[in-house]
Amino acid sequence: MFTGRVPNLSSCSSLVQLSLDNNTFSGTLAESIGYLSQVRSINLASNCLEGLISEAHLFNLSKLQLLDLSLNSNLTVKISSFRNAPFQLERLWLESCKLGPYFPKWLQNQKKIEVLDISYANISDSVPDWLWDNIHMCEFLDMSHNKLYGVVPDLSSMYNLMIIDLSSNQFNGSLPLLPPAINTIKFSRNKFSGPITNTCHLRNLYVLDLSNNLFSTHIPQDCFINLMSLRYLNLANNNFSGEIPNSIDSPCFVSSLHLRNNSFTGEISRSLKNCNKMTILDLGENKFSGKIPDWLGESMLELAVLSLKSNHHYGRLPSSLCRLQNIQVLDISMNKISGTIPKCLKNLTILCSKIDPNFVSHRFFIYVDAMGFYHDSAYIVWKGKEAEYTKILRLLTIIYLSNNNLIGEIPHEVTSLIGLIALNLSGNNLVGNLNFLDLSKNNLSGGIPSTLAQLSHLGVLDLSFNNLSGKIPWIDHLQTFNASVYMGNPRLCGPPLVLKPCPGDKTPVGNVDETHNQEHDNIFNSKGFYVSMALGFIVAFWGVSGTLFLNKWCRITIGKMLVCVEDWLYVKIMISKNRLKIYLENC
Repeated sequence: MFTGRVPNLSSCSSLVQLSLDNNTFSGTLAESIGYLSQVRSINLASNCLEGLISEAHLFNLSKLQLLDLSLNSNLTVKISSFRNAPFQLERLWLESCKLGPYFPKWLQNQKKIEVLDISYANISDSVPDWLWDNIHMCEFLDMSHNKLYGVVPDLSSMYNLMIIDLSSNQFNGSLPLLPPAINTIKFSRNKFSGPITNTCHLRNLYVLDLSNNLFSTHIPQDCFINLMSLRYLNLANNNFSGEIPNSIDSPCFVSSLHLRNNSFTGEISRSLKNCNKMTILDLGENKFSGKIPDWLGESMLELAVLSLKSNHHYGRLPSSLCRLQNIQVLDISMNKISGTIPKCLKNLTILCSKIDPNFVSHRFFIYVDAMGFYHDSAYIVWKGKEAEYTKILRLLTIIYLSNNNLIGEIPHEVTSLIGLIALNLSGNNLVGNLNFLDLSKNNLSGGIPSTLAQLSHLGVLDLSFNNLSGKIPWIDHLQTFNASVYMGNPRLCGPPLVLKPCPGDKTPVGNVDETHNQEHDNIFNSKGFYVSMALGFIVAFWGVSGTLFLNKWCRITIGKMLVCVEDWLYVKIMISKNRLKIYLENC
């Protein structure tokens, strides 16, 4: 890997191809690169270049066909419009370069473009009409992650177009007509609306992502059948309605199906039984109903993410779910599931072992063709927040069965799921008392959750010798355990760890008992204490004595007792006096 500045290559006048990509070249690019009059291809992608690229760098490159400056996030490309362009580019990659805020007008003279990537380019503008006319030969078009707006025109005449990515912009209106050869459509995170029938009969389509738009339309059965032949279908976060076709004879090639947060109805379709390559199935937050079918755990053995959350499913959890040996995320929360938790959970192979963070898994890659692949993603609730996870999805291992009608005890087999990082069973009718919890001598990390105190029956707790950190929650139940429960966690602090106060504690943890004693001393030193004590004595004395003296029999009895006591004291005093006198005389 090379570092430093890009060398001065002006003396290499016969150079045809310059490839310095995937290095760490830094600094500005010298204008002398414009003297490479024979160069046809310049690739400086994935470096650390900065500064400005202007027409001065390109004025003499009449044979230039390929220019790749992508993934140089500090590089600004500002080229004045050439009246007569010295070159006609066929392939142009400027991903992550600074082109905006206006759409680059110098592209108006480029009419042979086959590949155009101006994604992540800080452009906040409408797409000029001339661009759509100029790219009629385009095969690959990526303008994603800008702030482009407007209506996309009819693109059906772009016969060579195979991949189009306009995601994360502000395009609106209906979907454009697209050419029959297209295989990838990524229009997510825009403001598209209206019908999607334009996409239903594209025979070469592999990837369709219309998620996070403003669609509110019914999807016909015949359209759904055709869409099930895709490899990747994402309609999430819209307001689509309809039912998944229930034809068991329909072929299914989908490996990733995202229908979450729509208004789909009906039962889980039997047509999904044929999707034996499915890795992600997200039907959450819809209006699906019925029982979870047994075949779900028998046909989709490659399934890694299954989300049926927030629907109207009922019945028992089928034991066939335990055959999903590759499952990493299982979310069936917020339904009406009843019965007990299956004891066969120990058969979930992936969850029974820890995932190696250094292991590169390809199970969440969506392969399209020779143009490359895409990282799949899924919406997961983690630490109370829902977010879309992409690259770290392979590290998540989660089971959510919360807010159902589950009964019985938590099966002991759950303890075999040592790879699990989150288990949520809240909001059910589970029974049993957990009075012994020993998690010592593991590699647990993070803070101690305050919800642990809700285990009010817990009599024995051992969290020692882990990697826990932060302040021990100041909750009565957790404070009843002694310091040995938390020992061996160097980054834990706070009581009952007497010698490890947390930073910012006003009262040192080691002085808790002293503080308690000082509070008692303050009570004894107050005037109120002595006044109340005197009043209490007076009230008690006269309450008892007054009652006795008002009774005649008690008064006589007490008088006789006092006379006897007086005589006894007199005799004792006289005897002691005589003994003392004799002792002194003998001395």
